[in-house]
Amino acid sequence: MVQIEINQDKCKSPRECRKCLEACAEGVLIGYPRVARVPGKRTEDWAIMPLLVSLCSGCKVCEKVCPFGAIAVSVLE
Repeated sequence: MVQIEINQDKCKSPRECRKCLEACAEGVLIGYPRVARVPGKRTEDWAIMPLLVSLCSGCKVCEKVCPFGAIAVSVLE
């Protein structure tokens, strides 16, 4: 079993960075807006979260590519 923790305080610019999203071959992580979208206005406040943890292989590539050190992957037995 794998546990993925994302420190949202350290994840400074998830919408622009996207390194973890692009590095994850399994597509475990997603980006989402923290506030409701307003028609005609660009959403600025985004966050990253693990959605499909059951697909995670525990490779920790997301942890390695994060420039902010915001991701911690633990492989639990």
